[in-house]
Amino acid sequence: MKEKSFEDLIQVELITTFASQQLPVSVFLLDGLLIDTGPIKKKEFLIPLLNKYNFTEVILTHHHEDHTGVARWIQDHKKVPIYIHESGIKNCEGKMKLPLYRKVFWGEREPFQPIALNSTHKTPNYTWDIIHTPGHAHDHITLYNREKKWLFGGDLYVQSAPKSLFAFESIPTIIQSLRTILAYDFEVYICSHAGVIKNGREAIERKLNYLVDVEQKVLSLHKDGNSRREIRKELFPKRHAMNYLSLFENSPQHIVNSILK
Repeated sequence: MKEKSFEDLIQVELITTFASQQLPVSVFLLDGLLIDTGPIKKKEFLIPLLNKYNFTEVILTHHHEDHTGVARWIQDHKKVPIYIHESGIKNCEGKMKLPLYRKVFWGEREPFQPIALNSTHKTPNYTWDIIHTPGHAHDHITLYNREKKWLFGGDLYVQSAPKSLFAFESIPTIIQSLRTILAYDFEVYICSHAGVIKNGREAIERKLNYLVDVEQKVLSLHKDGNSRREIRKELFPKRHAMNYLSLFENSPQHIVNSILK
């Protein structure tokens, strides 16, 4: 665990390791607002910090377990409101059904009762635009801080040139969400996994250009008569350890499949 600061922002970075694979995820605190809660697997590090920090509300970027794992503990012990996009409420109210590798990496979070976000949100010193940015998850949001001109992007970015995708993700939808946030005036982009990116607009543009190029290549190869498997082998011939650990729920094949749906 690492505590970092950037101006008045506090970032807590947590790293989970499994089979030599390291996965970092961060929670952020700004102006009494906690953004995401981190995974339940790291509760022994998170709970002392949550008892130390002064926060009055929580916004979740989406319902996935590495972002909501400690939400039930916060609801039971801190009695503060927890907000999420309206489409994610049902995902949080019930027990999660996770594949084994996700249970091992992050742990299963308990059900909790969040509140639906409005299109804007006020904290004592800031106004936040709540931007629906699906693609990684149906309820995914990005938060735009108007005064600082910062974007908190959850899992929309993560990396600029992904070579693999989860089965539940969609390249065309991610492309549209990236275009949506580029309409906002920002430079600093804050990612749940990559942290604070000071040249954030450049990073987002780089990812958008990469995904558009991949989409065009997939469509062209498909038009030429190549099968989905042949397209994957042509564009993404290498496998990654996460492909095997996830039993191919994470796979480059899903990049091709999501484009050709």
